[in-house]
Amino acid sequence: MAKPFPHSQHLLLFIFFLSTIHLSQQLQFSQSQTLYKLQEILGYPSSLKTLSSTTDFCNIEPTPYLTLVCYEENVTQLHVVGNTNEFTSLPQNFNSYTLFSTLSTLSSLKVLSLVSLGLWGPLPETIAQLSSLEILNISSNYFSGEIPSQLSHLNNLQSLVLDDNHFNGQIPNILGSLHGLVVLSMKKNFISGSLPNSVNDLVTLRVLDLSNNQLFGELPHFHKLVNLQVLHLENNTLGSDFPSLPRKIVSLVLRNNSFRLGIPSNISSLYQLQKLDLSLNGFVGPFPPSLLSLPSINYLDVSSNKFTGMLFKNFSCNEDLHFVNLSSNLLKGELPSCLRPKTRVVLYARNCLSNEKQDQHSYNFCSSEALAVNISPHRQQKHKGTISKAVVVSSSIGVVGLLIVGVVILVVNQVHRKNATKETSLSTLEHVIISQINNEEKVKSTARSIVEYFSRWVPDKNVMKNLTRSIKKHIMSRFNNRRLVRAPSRSIIEHVSSLNTAKLLTDARCISETMKMGTGLPAYRTFPLDQLKEATNNFDASSLISEGPLGQIYKGVLSDGMHITIRGMKIRKRHSPQAYMHHVELISKLRHSHLVSSLGHSFECNQEDSSVNTIFLIFEFVQDKSLRSRVSGSNGEKLSWTQRIAATIGVVKGIQFLHTGIVPGLYSNNLKITDILLDNNHNVKISSYNLPLYAENKRMVSNGTSPAVKGNLQARINDGDKNDVYDIGVILLEIILGRPIMFHNEVGTLKDLLHVSIKTDDIARRSIVDPFVHKECSDESLMKMMEICVRCLSSEPNERPSVEDILWNLQFAAQVQNSWKRETSDHRDSPISSSREI
Repeated sequence: MAKPFPHSQHLLLFIFFLSTIHLSQQLQFSQSQTLYKLQEILGYPSSLKTLSSTTDFCNIEPTPYLTLVCYEENVTQLHVVGNTNEFTSLPQNFNSYTLFSTLSTLSSLKVLSLVSLGLWGPLPETIAQLSSLEILNISSNYFSGEIPSQLSHLNNLQSLVLDDNHFNGQIPNILGSLHGLVVLSMKKNFISGSLPNSVNDLVTLRVLDLSNNQLFGELPHFHKLVNLQVLHLENNTLGSDFPSLPRKIVSLVLRNNSFRLGIPSNISSLYQLQKLDLSLNGFVGPFPPSLLSLPSINYLDVSSNKFTGMLFKNFSCNEDLHFVNLSSNLLKGELPSCLRPKTRVVLYARNCLSNEKQDQHSYNFCSSEALAVNISPHRQQKHKGTISKAVVVSSSIGVVGLLIVGVVILVVNQVHRKNATKETSLSTLEHVIISQINNEEKVKSTARSIVEYFSRWVPDKNVMKNLTRSIKKHIMSRFNNRRLVRAPSRSIIEHVSSLNTAKLLTDARCISETMKMGTGLPAYRTFPLDQLKEATNNFDASSLISEGPLGQIYKGVLSDGMHITIRGMKIRKRHSPQAYMHHVELISKLRHSHLVSSLGHSFECNQEDSSVNTIFLIFEFVQDKSLRSRVSGSNGEKLSWTQRIAATIGVVKGIQFLHTGIVPGLYSNNLKITDILLDNNHNVKISSYNLPLYAENKRMVSNGTSPAVKGNLQARINDGDKNDVYDIGVILLEIILGRPIMFHNEVGTLKDLLHVSIKTDDIARRSIVDPFVHKECSDESLMKMMEICVRCLSSEPNERPSVEDILWNLQFAAQVQNSWKRETSDHRDSPISSSREI
């Protein structure tokens, strides 16, 4: 018979329970216990020590090791990163099944990131219980076994990062059912087999990284992956056909595989391609010179293949091409003049080029080798393993001399051009060394030779010291990481995956913006009402900025001198403050460099029943200089063309954050150019957006005065993201034409004018542009701005580009504009130009 439980103990437990609820009122009690259990399972790592010092988990300040995000009393995001400076081993009884069974109690979890924690064992099938999960990152651990097919049950998954573990087996074919997947990265594992055809069903995919595995066989067609931008497959045994690629590809790395055939001619249509690495394969056929002049290309490596053909001095190159490696091919002719400037690293040894300093074969060597390749391709295929080894060995010969030449060029250029970055030079140097030398002693010897050579060219001892330290550290760490075979007993070497996760995950919804706000603002807080009254002289009329259906906006000055904006909203139906906290929680996340960001809130309550009369939202104050006043206004200084592009980029980044940086995203923001403010540094900030507390009042307000409003309100709700794209198009229209657009019926006519002018000549096109800037913009930049503007203003929402697509096009327009300005400036300063040889 069970013993009776004393009433006093019941009372004590009840009091303890109430006290816990009071201290952590924003989080359910069961979820608080889950976080405590997680701390125990992981052996109380230092990254989770904050959990022991508070019970108010939802208000924990984010650190590089722990970030918690809550919404409506639930944990929605959990980021835990191991502190490698204080390595803590897992308990001996650690079990991955227990870990994920515990995490499954966080029923609203959307983002889970467990990085560099030394986790080991299989990824359990119970991962499917995290049904709300949208982002999963468990990189830099020791998970092993096969990738569970149950991941396909995570219907909301947008980003899956399993990098740098010990997973083996094949990629489950069923993963093709994750139709919302944006990022799929499984690099640095032991995954084998072929790439399943179901990958082509992931139509939303932007990043696919399967490098450094044991994959083999032919690649599936990627023609359905119309959004794919990054495809990295290096260090596998894939081949032999070149993959079919979508046109938006930005980075393509096929290094060290088994591709043997030629490159298709349509590769010249990849206008967004920036990085192309085809090295250490068996590609044959003519080298396409169009690769050197692709519109966006900045990195090209085709070394150690069997490319043939003639190079000529008059070949053209993209001005931003900073690294080219043509080594170990069968190329003849002369190095193009555009590859000679010392601002570029150009390697071309072991070809048959005439009158060149880098080691070259005789002219007949390339002719006979090319003939052998063309006559007997089956023989080359049969002995590919031997040929590949010979290529790797031969590529090591003379590499020290080549590196010294290339590095000296870089260093001299750094000394004379302060705007060149050390990071770019060092990363290029590391790439060449690590990719072409597989022997530790040769790496050390090469590093010593380069450092010794540096000392002759760099007189500044501090610069020399820093470069020496960086070279030794980076080269050896990269070499060691490449050869390292890690085991659970060894301490974690890499802090996080080398994938730039923060950048890639911006394409997925719900990433925690609290980790990358960078606005330099004070922490969000609750303001006492008396402090707001003091800041506004008791809300005096002299402090009133504007008044409308949504409430009043006041300007105030805090006691510490900080200027703020206060937005007051009368509440029609009175509730307790707790009823509005879920809205306030979302508003507290609205902090971004291109938003007028939130600083805090305050409630004015009824003295009799404590219900809320007014909610005050406090934002940073930005001097009221609208973008319209600096673009199409009649008075004041106008923005240059370069400044206009930069301002538009800022607007789009702000909208991108509203869509993807918070949970849930804010859409249909009714964006207007008069709501875009500029500070003294021309940095743009969006001052009005779809605040959740204002949603009910907004439905009562007619918005027909805005030219950006298209269709009825319900249509704007259904196509929220595309409506914001339309509004961006209207702003672009005003920026290009330099005239205020006051009525919606003007937009269609002006869009048609732009559409027609794109197809005309340069003179006719510039005739419609703002006269203030039409002489200072490059034709290519102007064309790109016009094209993206017309696409944004499409009458069909599904034909409008994504926010990410707009951002890329604007950045491209800025890039070509800056290149054009440099060329124009150089021409004015030096009418007689001379080329310098390497």
